[in-house]
Amino acid sequence: MKRKGFTLHFLVTTTVVLSLLVTLLVSSIVGFQSNKDALVSNTLELNRINAEKVAITTNDLLGSAKNTLAIAADHLATKFLHDDNMQMLQLVKESNNIFNSVFIADNSGTVKITLPENLGVIGKKLESEAIQVALSQRRPLISEPYTGITGRYIILVSHPIFSADGQYLGLIGGSIYLNEPNVFEVLLSSPTFSPSGSYVYVVSKQGELLFHPNKNRIGEAVTANPVVQSVLKGDKGERTVINTVGDHMLAGYAPVHEVGWGVISQSPYENVNEASTRLVKQIFLYSAPILAILLIIVILLTRFISGPLYKLASFAEDITIDDYHGLKVPTIHNWNYEANELKKTIEKTVLSMQNRINVLSDEARKDTLTGLNNRRTMDRVLQEWLNRNLAYSYIILDIDHFKSVNDTYGHHMGDAVLQFLAAKMIELTGPDDVCCRFGGEEFVILSPGAAAEDAYKLAETIRENIASSPTPIGNTITISIGIAASSSLQDVEDTKQRADAALYASKQNGRNRSTIASAANK
Repeated sequence: MKRKGFTLHFLVTTTVVLSLLVTLLVSSIVGFQSNKDALVSNTLELNRINAEKVAITTNDLLGSAKNTLAIAADHLATKFLHDDNMQMLQLVKESNNIFNSVFIADNSGTVKITLPENLGVIGKKLESEAIQVALSQRRPLISEPYTGITGRYIILVSHPIFSADGQYLGLIGGSIYLNEPNVFEVLLSSPTFSPSGSYVYVVSKQGELLFHPNKNRIGEAVTANPVVQSVLKGDKGERTVINTVGDHMLAGYAPVHEVGWGVISQSPYENVNEASTRLVKQIFLYSAPILAILLIIVILLTRFISGPLYKLASFAEDITIDDYHGLKVPTIHNWNYEANELKKTIEKTVLSMQNRINVLSDEARKDTLTGLNNRRTMDRVLQEWLNRNLAYSYIILDIDHFKSVNDTYGHHMGDAVLQFLAAKMIELTGPDDVCCRFGGEEFVILSPGAAAEDAYKLAETIRENIASSPTPIGNTITISIGIAASSSLQDVEDTKQRADAALYASKQNGRNRSTIASAANK
């Protein structure tokens, strides 16, 4: 007779597998969204802070520019068009490197002296609206951007010059060339916070771009951008926005109160999606082996639990199609007890999977045994330093004869020794050093800005301290160390390999020693 329906073994196994997959899927979705929300919030806050810092610095720069011109104007009050005026302009231009050019004009707007001298405007009368406003109002001014007599797109900072008896003599002005290298380009091209694709730009109080990484956009009106509208009202803050070229950005903004400009620091929203997707991939990667092990356990367990019921089903089938004379009922366990135990097993398995996924989220960043940074975090730090062109030393430590510790005292005590070494590393390294567990009994210290000799001193301090300190097993241990300084900021793997070679040299030369890569490779 053909058997109908699914076996209990199949149903239970299918139920458990689906439960594990659904749990993993739900946990991944929740993890993705939580991580995404946190990254959006952090990025917005960092962009706001960066915009505020740049706005304050810009405000200070413009204030300094006005003060410099005011001091020069006081000097010129008694020496207007004097022979040493060129020296005065030189001092103004070099005092803070704000201006691309400086000049003196008389009360009719005619240029009398300039620096650089090759501008070709001496003796010419300036007709721009900015100059006319400065001449008519006779007070310190910072202009809106305009095209000057030399054809450049500029901002003019000016200060009136009065004689001792109050007669208006003219003005001293400094020009900032917006389409050429200037002080804002130096300031805004090196923001404190600069993840991939992020940039800072500045708008005038009329909503025109004064600075932008794309110089072709300077002078473009961007008042359609909601962030620009907010900052030009004097507001500061953070928000997501679709900018005027259609990009989805995370923006922070702050006003420059001195002139009514706005500073916007922004990062692509896509960065957040990419980072969150990487996290989910890591969760699946770490979960796959656990899922495989759990699946094997569940299959074996359900087969054992469903075996008695299967025997009963086979026996019932046999007695319906055959002469049951002499047949013996198989010995089985109580059916209700098995059903109850099956339920408990499923519940325990799902709970175990949920807890493991939560643990994996933490393990993606930290080593669970020692609490140090894990290898993934170490690689992220090295990439950040590479992006910042930051020199560093790479120190790799390995416990000598660690296998004998596990063999003699057991893995529990071996783990205690690893925790002991991790605590010593944290105790003896500096606040900027990054301590990591590389794997097994290997550890790494990343020391930013440290030359190989300084890293060697740190390594020796750690090695000597370890060699003289009692460990959880009662005896002391020794470590071998390899050191390499970053010789090429474009090749992290080369630095790692040289450090590994130095570690190998320490092992070959008797262990319990530190070796610098250059010395090991000679």
